[in-house]
Amino acid sequence: MSITYWQRKIELLMWLAYASLYLGRVNLAIALPVMQMDLGWTIAQAGVIGGLFFWVYAVGQLINGHLGDRLPSKGIVLVGLTGTAALNLFVSFTSSFGWMLVFWGLNGYFQSMGWGPIVKMTSNWVPQRQRGRVSAFLGTSTVGGFMLSWLLASRILTMYPGMWRMVFRVPSILLFVVALIWAISAQNRPEDVGFAPVNEFKTDHRKHQGFDVKNLGAAWDFLWQPGLMLLAIVSALQGMVKDGINLWAPTLLMQSQNLAVAEATTRALWIPPFGFLGVLFAGWLSQKAGGDERRIIGGFYFLAAVAAMGGAYIIRLQETALVVLPIALCSGLIYGINTLLMTSIPLQFRGLGKESTVAGFLDFAAYAGAGLAGIVTGSLLDHWSWSRIMVMWGIICGIGAAMMVFNHFEDLLAAPHVREVVTGRSSEGKYVD
Repeated sequence: MSITYWQRKIELLMWLAYASLYLGRVNLAIALPVMQMDLGWTIAQAGVIGGLFFWVYAVGQLINGHLGDRLPSKGIVLVGLTGTAALNLFVSFTSSFGWMLVFWGLNGYFQSMGWGPIVKMTSNWVPQRQRGRVSAFLGTSTVGGFMLSWLLASRILTMYPGMWRMVFRVPSILLFVVALIWAISAQNRPEDVGFAPVNEFKTDHRKHQGFDVKNLGAAWDFLWQPGLMLLAIVSALQGMVKDGINLWAPTLLMQSQNLAVAEATTRALWIPPFGFLGVLFAGWLSQKAGGDERRIIGGFYFLAAVAAMGGAYIIRLQETALVVLPIALCSGLIYGINTLLMTSIPLQFRGLGKESTVAGFLDFAAYAGAGLAGIVTGSLLDHWSWSRIMVMWGIICGIGAAMMVFNHFEDLLAAPHVREVVTGRSSEGKYVD
């Protein structure tokens, strides 16, 4: 079998693994309205559950992104898949708000074992010149998993009204199956199956194997760069909007348009396909523009702000189809931003051996923002209308567009002092401590 065969096989396995994680993640959004009615939870309590997941996921991204550059990706992702499967099963047997917080918070940590290590595995298998293509392809795994999860959950609730526990049990079974496939078929590097490395860069990692405090300190020194910190803020802003829509869209349609649960979830299924298109369009633009992610992200943010502000007006018209459209457009554009921030940009750091670390850091920022937005939105809805929430999303997108104008993170890739922090070597090739 050729190297091309193995590259396509590994790309498909990575797509399957990450899409499957979404089965045990965004199913909560569909189940939440039914759980509220069945268990008597307030909307603020629902917001705390979603917010806690995002915060734990964010911290886990920092830890597992760092580990992804030092430990085999296959093992980390396998633990994440099995842990997510187990915790979804546990959730299906609880009625306690406290235990729900514990289980869903732990689920957030196991979910965080997916993206950083997968980006690292991608850098091992895919040449740099294909960054735009693979970013678009892997980016669709988030939307594909999202669509499959919502479709599966909505069909379950349509067939078995009120049986929200099945929304967690069925994905649990599917995740265990995918974990088995991953364990049997995935490989960390081409060298593991007898091929030469495809990575054009040769970074000396002799001083960076293992996990210790010194490594963590060096990783923080690297991340504490103005360009990366600005990227982190931009990531946090898109996380606020992307996962705000993911978590609250069915509830938004139910409450603002006076829809039943089944109808609201069915209408909400129009949103994920726009995310799919947004990811593909962003990847295509990146490939065509030679990797000019900064301008693409800024443009997408501006258009997302326009869509959200338009939706804030349309939401008052009580026309469900018209309400779904601006939400879907905003979601699609934000998903395009997400795939560039979480895949294409981290892959640019493969020459520094920091793909997983950067991916984990930006994902940390995204979900820290999402965690804050989940709790704040749940609290604001006691006093605000959904129209005001959409205005808030529009303002956030506008800020993101403005910040990308001033962000020149590309300068980090050639800065000598950054290479010294990362590789432990001076420009003359000597090791520095």
